[in-house]
Amino acid sequence: MSRLFFWVLTMVTVIFSSCTSKYAILDRNFETGKILISGKIIDIQIIDERPDVTSEKIKLNAISFPGQSDKVSPILNENQRQLIIEQIRSYFFNSESEIKVRCSIIVGFQEFSAHTFHEREYVEFETKVELLNAAGTMTKFCTSTAFFEAKSMDANYDFIDKLYLKAIRTSIYECFEKLDGLPKNAN
Repeated sequence: MSRLFFWVLTMVTVIFSSCTSKYAILDRNFETGKILISGKIIDIQIIDERPDVTSEKIKLNAISFPGQSDKVSPILNENQRQLIIEQIRSYFFNSESEIKVRCSIIVGFQEFSAHTFHEREYVEFETKVELLNAAGTMTKFCTSTAFFEAKSMDANYDFIDKLYLKAIRTSIYECFEKLDGLPKNAN
């Protein structure tokens, strides 16, 4: 009986600790510096250049076996599009120079894989941001990629969607961090 109790207690501890450590990445702030770019935004374009976009959700099985996997490039939904626009607007302060912003999505996917002792959730998002003058001539550009991985006993839709949104936000932030000339991880 004591061996069974010890085994159950060990499993509960492992499962609980993997869940709590998995969610810690969502609370980590990667946006460490204040970005202030001079300019009055007159247009923001978001262009999805991914060839493999799908409306299908990633397949996360209730019970998974080693070797099972799935990878999808989800359609950029309206909520994500609006969050990107609001984020971009927050980096500019009004001045007389008019600026157009073109944000291209180069890569963006969610990936799941099952292994012997864990399930892996991985997301990646790459953007290219171009700043253009009022005439449409590019004045600056940069690219940035953000990726996050979590290993646990319980992959789920809510978590991978939040992790994907964090990758979107972090990728865009890192691009504007470069455009603003901030040193990496400035305070």
